[in-house]
Amino acid sequence: MREDENHKEYLEEPLHLLRKKVIPKLPANMQNNVVGEVERLEELFVDARPPRFAIVGRRGAGKSTLVNAIFQAPVAAIGTVTAETEHGSWHTYTSSSEKAVMEVLDTRGFGEGDDTRFQQTQEDAWASALSTRYPDAILFLVKAKEVDARVTEDITQLKELREAVKEKHDYLPPVIGIVTQVDELDPAYDTDPPFEEEKGANIEEASAHLGRMLKEHLPDIARIFPVCAYTVFKNGEMVYDRRWQIEELIDFLLEQLPESTWMQWARITQAKAIQTRIAKTIGKRASAITGGVGAQPIPLADLPFITGIQMSMIAGIAYVSGRKLDRKTLTEFLGALGANIGTAFAFRQLARSLSKVAFPVAGHAISGTLAATATWGLCKAAILYFIERRPAHEAKQAYSSEIE
Repeated sequence: MREDENHKEYLEEPLHLLRKKVIPKLPANMQNNVVGEVERLEELFVDARPPRFAIVGRRGAGKSTLVNAIFQAPVAAIGTVTAETEHGSWHTYTSSSEKAVMEVLDTRGFGEGDDTRFQQTQEDAWASALSTRYPDAILFLVKAKEVDARVTEDITQLKELREAVKEKHDYLPPVIGIVTQVDELDPAYDTDPPFEEEKGANIEEASAHLGRMLKEHLPDIARIFPVCAYTVFKNGEMVYDRRWQIEELIDFLLEQLPESTWMQWARITQAKAIQTRIAKTIGKRASAITGGVGAQPIPLADLPFITGIQMSMIAGIAYVSGRKLDRKTLTEFLGALGANIGTAFAFRQLARSLSKVAFPVAGHAISGTLAATATWGLCKAAILYFIERRPAHEAKQAYSSEIE
C-alpha cells in the first residue's frame, strides 16, 4: 500500500468519521471545542504538505550546503529536480529514504540580474516561479566575510521578491537573515565549534552588522542566525560534521512554518526536540477530542471513535519519528505495550462508557476525563517508543503510570 493511502487510512479516516458520525450528536456547547481541535489535527494530518523556502543570496553563499546540513544528507546533489535557473522554478529536495521532501524556490543568484546570458529579467523569473505557489519563509544568506559587500543592493532585491509574493498571494513571508561560513572568520586557526572568544566576537559583529542593514529596509526581520553548515558525506553517510547553530535554526524555523508542514519538517530535520514537540501537540489535541467525545451521553457508541482517534494519534507520532505508516508499525507498538495492558485498556474503556449509565450526570465528566487521560498516556508511551527509541517496558511503564 502506498504511503499516501496509509495517510488516509490511519490519519484522515478517523477524523472524517468523527465529523460525520459523532460531532453532530454532541451538545452544542461541546461541539465548538471538539470541532476546533479536529480542525487543528486536520491541518497537521489532512492538509500536510512539504515546507517551502526561498533560499536566496549571492553565488557561493552556501545555499546547497545549508540544505544538506538541514537534511543531514547530500540531497542537494542527488535529490534535486533539474531546473533552468533563468526561468525560476522550484527544486524538490528529497531525503535518500524518500521519507521527507522540501521545496526550494530556485532563481538566479543575487547580483546576477544584469547577466547578458539571461533573456528574462529577475522580476519575470520570480513571477514565473510564484505563479503556482509561494515560500513559507525567505532565508537570506550572506557569507560572513561579505556582510559589508554590496549588501544594500541584495536587500533591495530581497524586498522586491517579498513584495512579489505579497502581491501574488497576499502573504508576506518572514525573512531570516543567515550569516554563513562563520568558521572562515579570523582567527583562521579556530575552525571547529564551539569557537573561542575572539572568533565569537567577530561572529557577533558580522551578525550585528547584517541585522542593522536588514532592519533599515525590513524592520520586521524575523531574526539573524550565524551558522556553520560544513559537512562531508561519503556513500551518502555523513563522515565529517562541522555544523554550528543549525539545530537552533531549524527549531526557530518551525515557529515560522504553518502547521501543515510540521510533519514533513520533523522528518526532514530528524531533530528529536522537534519531533517530540510536534508529537506532544498531536497528543494534546487528540486528548482534548477524546475527552470531549468521551463525555457525550451515548453509552458504548463512542468507543470505536475514541479508539480511532487514539490510533490516528499513534500513527502521527510514528510518522514524525520517520517510521512508515502501516499496520505493522501500529501492531508493533500495541504489542510493545503488552497483552495485559491491552486487555486492561479494553476493560477501562468499557467501564468508562458504562459509568455514564451508572452515573448519568457526573458519569459523563468522569468518562471524558478517563478518555483524555488514557489518550495522553498512549501519547507519552508512543513518544518514548518511536522518538526516544526506548525499550518496550519503558513505554509500557509510561502508559501505566499515567492511567493508574
